[in-house]
Amino acid sequence: MNFSLGINPAAIESYKLSLGLIFLIVAAVIDIILAFLVYRANRKSATNIIFSLLSVCTVLWLAAAYIVQVSQFATSIFLVRLGIFFAAPMSALFFLLAHTLPSEKLRLSRSWLWAVIAATMVMMAVNISPYAFTGVSTKGGSLSPVPGLGIAPFAILSTLFSVLAVVILARRYRKAAGDQKGTLRLVLLGIVLMLVLVIGTVLVPILVFHSGFFVAFTPLYTLLFLGMAAYAIVTHRLFNVKVIATEGLTVVIWVLLFSKILSPSALSAKIVDSLIFIATLTLGVVLIKSVRREVEQREQLERLTEELKKANDELESLSRFKTRLISLASHQMKAPLAAIKGFGSILVEGIYGPVSEKVKETIIKMQNSANGLIDLINTLLDTRKVEEGRMEYAFTRVSLTAMMKTVIEELRPLASRKGLELSLKQTAPGDIFVNADPKLKQVVQNLIDNAIKYTLHGFVRVEIQEIDHEALLSVADAGLGIARAVIPHLFQEFVRDEAIKKQIHGTGLGLYIARKIIEAHKGTIWAESAGEGKGSVFYVRLPAAGSVTA
Repeated sequence: MNFSLGINPAAIESYKLSLGLIFLIVAAVIDIILAFLVYRANRKSATNIIFSLLSVCTVLWLAAAYIVQVSQFATSIFLVRLGIFFAAPMSALFFLLAHTLPSEKLRLSRSWLWAVIAATMVMMAVNISPYAFTGVSTKGGSLSPVPGLGIAPFAILSTLFSVLAVVILARRYRKAAGDQKGTLRLVLLGIVLMLVLVIGTVLVPILVFHSGFFVAFTPLYTLLFLGMAAYAIVTHRLFNVKVIATEGLTVVIWVLLFSKILSPSALSAKIVDSLIFIATLTLGVVLIKSVRREVEQREQLERLTEELKKANDELESLSRFKTRLISLASHQMKAPLAAIKGFGSILVEGIYGPVSEKVKETIIKMQNSANGLIDLINTLLDTRKVEEGRMEYAFTRVSLTAMMKTVIEELRPLASRKGLELSLKQTAPGDIFVNADPKLKQVVQNLIDNAIKYTLHGFVRVEIQEIDHEALLSVADAGLGIARAVIPHLFQEFVRDEAIKKQIHGTGLGLYIARKIIEAHKGTIWAESAGEGKGSVFYVRLPAAGSVTA
């Protein structure tokens, strides 16, 4: 059956050969580019090396097959043998690729590898010898190779390698997981598509309709498989695929435009085609460089992101270790400190006998130091809880007025010892209420204690008022003041005024913890100061929970 539809068979054959040449050139150029880029991506990877060799062998096999189609010389028998000569390593490399992908090292044992190499070398030697094809016969005006006994080993081994490759890929796909499963799936899909296209458009038309029109498309079918395999190999570096696609498509356009220049046409058309080719060549080079630059920047960003992630993981690990260490050390230190305080109290009270005033004074200093260490431990523990979001709150409606009166009375002896005026003023009648956790008392106590600590003489004035359904607390002092440059950073960790550091000891954590606690109360805290030596005012604003008049 002939489907030529009245068209000159010679014209159809010429068109097929021209089409085949275009497809061969396009496929060969892209295959070589893929081989080079995949090899360059990782020169030490067995998978990349095998793929590159497979691509080169495929190009050589396609070229030999095409030359056989157009050759009408007696030497074409050598070209036929050359075609299956390159087909022999193709099947072996296909098997090795299936067995190795996507590993960087050969997964085949050394003995089996040498067996595959030996079998391939024997096949290639037989294929190029007169035993594969004994001669050429002429049938219907065309040359046809005469197969010999040597074709049998090639047919058996190549079929065996191909079948084993598909079976190995299928088995590995079933057992694989994650990225490896996706890689193997892509390669298997490429094989299936190539086989379906070859069988459906080449073998079936030849056997049923005696038409070899689609034979010219064979290079594209192999290109489909190699392209998908190349993508699978470099799938862990997806940006490289963008470079490969850009370079491949650009080169294809160059090849097509250049082939048009070589085709028979008028001089004016050749000049126009040449100008278009030069312009496209220039734009293509610029495009490839631009894509490469973008890819390099993205890959660098990807590396930096990965490094940053690792650094963050290490920091988190160190932070967890630091937290555990501080927690352990804190709990271990509290017990002996409590013992020191307890025994100190026993000695001061004279339970073990009377002690001199000088000894009592020393013991009291020891107790104060122990109290300072316990406060420091509690501060460090609170800091860790705040940073990790583990600080727990139990909000209830409390009287800010009553809380402030209690704190003032607790700290009045400390102010009196320094000769400071400590006062509390409330502008609104009755009590001012807020929804607060007991830790709020810790904050206001810390603010007033700091004001007393940093005020050498003068006053500490506390004022509370209710403005627009908000409770406003202020703690003003005539103390050492705060440098203007320090104020914006005052509520951060370990931030203290350098001038004050020399006069008053502290950790620089109290205000940081205070800010976190106030923020948990949906409030704000800030400080104002006219400068060093001019006192300061600390403010706390909280949502009011309603006032009750007396």
